[in-house]
Amino acid sequence: MGMRRRTTTDGGGMDGGGGGGGMGGMGGSCYIYPATPATPGLTNADVTFNLGIDMQIPLTMDDGNTINMWGFTDNGGNMGMDGGGMGGGGTFPSPAMRVTQGDIIHTNLNVGMMWVHTIHHHGIEPEYRSDGVGHLSHDVANGTYTYQWRPAHAGTYFYHCHTNTVLHAEMGMYGALIVDPPEGPGTLFSGGPRYDVEAFWVVDEIDSSWHTLPWDAGTCGGDVGLNELNPDYFVITGVDGSGDSAMNTPPISATVQRGQKLLARYICAGYHPQKIRFGGLTGKIYASDGRPLPKPVSVTEIRACSAERYDIIFEPTERGTYLIETDIIHWVTGDVLGTTRTSITVV
Repeated sequence: MGMRRRTTTDGGGMDGGGGGGGMGGMGGSCYIYPATPATPGLTNADVTFNLGIDMQIPLTMDDGNTINMWGFTDNGGNMGMDGGGMGGGGTFPSPAMRVTQGDIIHTNLNVGMMWVHTIHHHGIEPEYRSDGVGHLSHDVANGTYTYQWRPAHAGTYFYHCHTNTVLHAEMGMYGALIVDPPEGPGTLFSGGPRYDVEAFWVVDEIDSSWHTLPWDAGTCGGDVGLNELNPDYFVITGVDGSGDSAMNTPPISATVQRGQKLLARYICAGYHPQKIRFGGLTGKIYASDGRPLPKPVSVTEIRACSAERYDIIFEPTERGTYLIETDIIHWVTGDVLGTTRTSITVV
């Protein structure tokens, strides 16, 4: 998934006030975005992430069609005025962040002046001006803003843009956010279970008709169709895993040895509900939405809604390949719209 871990120490030199929001950037939008305040109480960071924006990320599907995605880069790149994707480096999903519980984190977001974006670290609960909720606290345009946050609980989270959220999340502006306990990777949370192997199951649906819209579509109150999500592609961790696609092959897989523990970090990244089936394996849910359960729950499948996360540990004892399937279900009719597939191989 493109996991990056930052270990550099920030010198506290970023004042956080450089990214003023304007009149919807340069796009002529009628929506007036709040100006970006200075980051309150800025102090030295244990870990710093420097993120930019890439709004030209080609994603080739199994049927040969290419869909344009948006995302964050981990190099602080700035697209510039012409919208040509200068700086590039974006991936779908965006590069994962990995941090340690209790550390002070700075996320520096650098945005080109034609577009307005934020970063919301979902479930972290920082001071509201570092929460990245667009329209309410601030939006970032033509500059840089520093989000300061300190994760209090280990677990699986994610980050996403919170400007014109319905569209920007659909366009792919999100990535996994993993908080390790002080013990480090290999332990889910302090006093919790250990694991040997990790898998990331980030399941989403894509409506390709949305992917030609501008960043501010719908913000002036016009009907641009954002109330109609009719997905034609279904992806798991950024790879087309649709049962209706031309290739119809499992896109990613996890391999474990008998006796090892596999931690699956599942994120429901779509808008429609999902049902994930474990192909005959039984897993134990130890945490939900970044919080430990009172006791683990044994499951052979999970139903989830948008933004839910589950930490599931498998301890397979029989060799074989187990098909992991996720149905994307229409939120009104209950019809299965599509299915992603991946696998667990036990050797």
